[in-house]
Amino acid sequence: MIVYHVCGANKLRRYKQSGFIKPPIRGWVTIQEAERFSKQTGRPIILRLKFPENAKVLEGHRGMARYIETPYDVRDLFGKT
Repeated sequence: MIVYHVCGANKLRRYKQSGFIKPPIRGWVTIQEAERFSKQTGRPIILRLKFPENAKVLEGHRGMARYIETPYDVRDLFGKT
């Protein structure tokens, strides 16, 4: 399942330095929802991530958000830093 994770520059820098995103990791099911959330929160960066098909539904959020409780490896996204 493809989801869209919204974050800011500081979080992105942390993801690159550590090589992973710490759980819980939340993502929006559609890019439109991610863009809406990005504008609403002022977080300008949207990452496209692959979640397992059985990712849990985040309560609220009109059923449009999912989350996982395991670290997400981002080294393939950014390469070695």
